[in-house]
Amino acid sequence: MYRPIACLVEQHAAWVVPLAGLICWVSLHTALRLNRHSLDTVGMGRWVWLVVASFSAGAGIWCTHFIGMLGYDPGFTIGYRLDGTLLSLVASVFSVLAAFGASRARNRAVASLGAGLILGLGVAAMHGVGTLSLQVPGTLAWDQPLALAAVAVGCALATAGFAIHGGPARPHSRLVVATVLTASVAAMHFTAMAALVIVPDLMPVETGAILPRLVLAASITAVMLSILGFGVLALFADRTLRANAALRASQTALRVSEERLALAVDTDGLWDLTLTTGAMWLSDRWQTMLGYAPGELDGRIETWHGLVHPEDAAKVVRLLDDHLTGRTAVFECEHRLRRKDDAWSWVVARGKVVGRDGDGAGEPGRPVRMVGLQVDTTLRREAERRIAHMAVHDALTGLPNRVLFRERLSERLAGASTRRGSVAVLACDLDRFKAVNDTYGHPAGDALLKVIADRLRGVVRSADTIARLGGDEFAIILDRIDDPRCIDGIAQRLIEAVERPVPLGGVVAGVGISIGITAADGETDADDLFKKADIALYRAKAEGRNTFRYYVPGMNEAVTRRARLERDLHAALGSAGGLVMHYQPILRGADGALCGFEALMRWRHPELGLVAPSDFIPLAEETGQIVALGAFALHEACRAAARWPGDLRVAVNVSAIQLRQPGLEQTVVAALAGARLPAARLEIEITESVLVEDDPASLSCLQRLKALGVRIALDDFGTGYSSLSYLRRFPFDRIKIDRSFIRDIADADTAAIVGAIVGMAAHFGATVTAEGVETQDQFEAVRARACTEVQGYLFGRPVPAREVDDLIRRQAPRPAGQAAA
Repeated sequence: MYRPIACLVEQHAAWVVPLAGLICWVSLHTALRLNRHSLDTVGMGRWVWLVVASFSAGAGIWCTHFIGMLGYDPGFTIGYRLDGTLLSLVASVFSVLAAFGASRARNRAVASLGAGLILGLGVAAMHGVGTLSLQVPGTLAWDQPLALAAVAVGCALATAGFAIHGGPARPHSRLVVATVLTASVAAMHFTAMAALVIVPDLMPVETGAILPRLVLAASITAVMLSILGFGVLALFADRTLRANAALRASQTALRVSEERLALAVDTDGLWDLTLTTGAMWLSDRWQTMLGYAPGELDGRIETWHGLVHPEDAAKVVRLLDDHLTGRTAVFECEHRLRRKDDAWSWVVARGKVVGRDGDGAGEPGRPVRMVGLQVDTTLRREAERRIAHMAVHDALTGLPNRVLFRERLSERLAGASTRRGSVAVLACDLDRFKAVNDTYGHPAGDALLKVIADRLRGVVRSADTIARLGGDEFAIILDRIDDPRCIDGIAQRLIEAVERPVPLGGVVAGVGISIGITAADGETDADDLFKKADIALYRAKAEGRNTFRYYVPGMNEAVTRRARLERDLHAALGSAGGLVMHYQPILRGADGALCGFEALMRWRHPELGLVAPSDFIPLAEETGQIVALGAFALHEACRAAARWPGDLRVAVNVSAIQLRQPGLEQTVVAALAGARLPAARLEIEITESVLVEDDPASLSCLQRLKALGVRIALDDFGTGYSSLSYLRRFPFDRIKIDRSFIRDIADADTAAIVGAIVGMAAHFGATVTAEGVETQDQFEAVRARACTEVQGYLFGRPVPAREVDDLIRRQAPRPAGQAAA
């Protein structure tokens, strides 16, 4: 028997074994680098580089095996089968590919063990297939214990190599891994060769596709060198691609930097100052940002100083000197420069000394050159000014807001002792503005506020301050008041200016203004002073509106009472028993027969007792609760009238605010349907204020109600904006003459007016009711002038619904000329 291992000492060429080891180490080292490059690559390139690395290592291991086998010369001819040789190459490459794939597992221990076992077993398979491809004059046999030892040693060393490969990066770790893996391949090869036994056989060897030993050695060497060259070339090509990509990225960054610099130069002005001569280079942009043509300005430092605003000149010189003397690292100054059109532009100049003349003593020399840039900040300054203005001014009217009003009031009070005259505060609130806003919409309300603001400006003096505090609230500071009586004149002119009708795109709106006034008599607290004016404003609104009132001690109680009424009225709307309807009889003037009743609302407060309508109705109109009150009145009145005889009607007052609000028609229809009351028995009373505003929506609503059969009456005729055009534009069913005419009917002129009203009403087909008849003489006078109906305390006071039935039963036909008791 022959043991091939003996050839290492006796029959092996000395240069073959080192060559095989070197080839194995180089191929494995190259494969490790290619595998690392695969991990750093994304996309399909990662797998391409993995295959290249596997082929490099697998072919190198295969070459190592066959070069080692070729180094043995037993004295007889040895051949190699072509199919087995190629199959062993495939086994080697795929085992390395599988090992590299397993080494990428997340678990480090599993990755090392799996890759080592795969590579060890794969090399063993390659060795076995390659050995079986030998063609020798004998039979091949193996020493099994020694063969298993070869596999175990190979797997152990391969596992160790992959453990080092997957561990923390250390200097020369790739060299160590390549050496350990080479040792794994060499140990397995030579141990397996020691386990190989060749039993001589004198029978002739069949030769088919046999490769001569020297031809195979030369071919293996050429292939290996080609593989290594391909690996080096591929790695070089990839490095070149990476270098080109880095170069392109660098060029792109340089181009972007150049573009940014060009943009900065185009946006900002550059300057270069020679301090020793005063020569100053100014870029084109530096000059054009001030309206000058490029080159139009003389390049001297005197030119720059000549353009600086006089108020900023000292600051520029001081900051420039601070930098030149080393007190500041950078010169930076925001100042104004005169433009060519003599306007002023705000700029920020920044610069730095870039040249000094050294004195040879190690100390910084005298500055000789300074460069910098200039940025136009005019737009930023203007934006800041607008923002600052918006912070203390009302966006809609342009008037000062609450913040600026308080600041100015505090300033006026603080300096009042050093100036002549006194200070007065006027708290103003628009009357009926909510109705305009709700009826015509917020755009119309905003337009109205602008008009009112302009009118207020036209009344006060330039030294005074008008502010819009929010909504329809305004406030005025009257400064340096020498004569307190002039405050009355200003307040009256404000009322007259505001009450003029305001055209709003096809409609005319009318509002008023209530004013509360307080004078600063030694006051220093702005909030307390305005609070007093606000209290006086509440008194003005409570006493009829469109007027002014001064603050006097004790007004706080009235304001408190008003606030309490507002709160309790809201509660009364949601509870039963607080609000009730009373009914006052209306009689025919000719015979005193009962025609119907007027429904009048009463509020019985649980603590204050009976609250007069003149106290809570205006409050409800101001707070918007009048709509709910009106709906309550309509439903209650219709239910009450449904229990009366069929010839009696009920009259319900409707506020102008109700009429302008959507939903009045639905409320009327619901009240009639709920009570099953015919529409002809309901009469809606409106005042002239509805018509003076000339609101098409209100007139259309009245016309639709009249078309349903509801009667429409014009209440308090003669007290407001009486005009015959009202009677001509809308066919009223009834006109009610105000009680002021009936009270003075003994006067011939007043009696003549009453007679004229009756005549006009008859011409337009309307009946006439005289309100406020309290004496028999008044009754005789209005009947003599053919008033159709009469109403007043002479015939009965308003009574609750439960007493109306008794009144109806007691009412009997009376002879002409006799009034009801």
